[in-house]
Amino acid sequence: MEELRIRSNDRGQLILVAAIGLAVLLTLMTLALNTAVFGEIHAAQSDNSLKEERGAVQYHYSVERGVSGLIDSLNEEYDEYGELERELHDAVAVWNDLSSSEQLRDGTITNSSLERVTYESRVIQDESRAFTDRSGRTEWGVTEDVSDVRGFEMNVSGENLTATGDCAGGGACFGLEVEGANGNSWQLFVHDDGGVTITVDSPSGGTETYTATETPVRIDVAEGSFDVGGSEDEFTTFLQDGGIEAPYTLTYTNADNVSGTYELIVGGKIVDETIDDDERYGTDGSPRIEAKIDAADVSVRYRSTDLTYGTEIVVLPGEIDG
Repeated sequence: MEELRIRSNDRGQLILVAAIGLAVLLTLMTLALNTAVFGEIHAAQSDNSLKEERGAVQYHYSVERGVSGLIDSLNEEYDEYGELERELHDAVAVWNDLSSSEQLRDGTITNSSLERVTYESRVIQDESRAFTDRSGRTEWGVTEDVSDVRGFEMNVSGENLTATGDCAGGGACFGLEVEGANGNSWQLFVHDDGGVTITVDSPSGGTETYTATETPVRIDVAEGSFDVGGSEDEFTTFLQDGGIEAPYTLTYTNADNVSGTYELIVGGKIVDETIDDDERYGTDGSPRIEAKIDAADVSVRYRSTDLTYGTEIVVLPGEIDG
């Protein structure tokens, strides 16, 4: 009987030790989560500290989710850079007022505000036409001083191409010239040489030529692929060539000697002022700029009886599902 009591006591001690270990583990996990999520936390030692920290984590999550949804909605509705930022600023302020009122009922003071936004810009021509700008210019700068090129595709038809086997020396071939910050240039020419032909001249001294007899032809300028009917050739892009340095300036030449569609995606703004005031583009038709908010920096403040923190978070569109 004495042995049974001893074993029972040992088992009880083991359970107690395990419970204490679990409590310590949960505490460490909570503290680690808060350390990762919040820039500064000052918590008083109380029985409710973990509850307070969970509330802070939940608020942080609600800000991310709420602002991310607002960005998604505004990106669908508005086209201009300044308009997007103004609308997001106002929408975050309204969301903050509603959220703060709910939090205050629980004795918590919260505040979230928009600090700054960054943009993604898309130059789109989705109507098959010459690659001239809105005003009909055949030689024009598509964009200047961009460092973050995220995608660039052309779909070229066989119409309007200059029939030649030599595009050197400023001939009539349609050309895309990419000039780097170091003054070197990468060039891509499209012409008719027994089919849709591209010639790539890189600052490293290499020349590559590929021809497709079927149309349309997809040219992935950013990835370096020349594709028709599932058959693909690869070429060296300006992003891969070590002889050219960012930021880049992209220029079309002889833009009336090619037809088709294209889409260029870059990080940041392409136009400093209102897009519709730039004679190269519009916000509808072709070519046009679609401005999107790429990320928003949001200031977050949370204060309850036993916990205070403040931080700045980066919110991305479409970041949180469900």
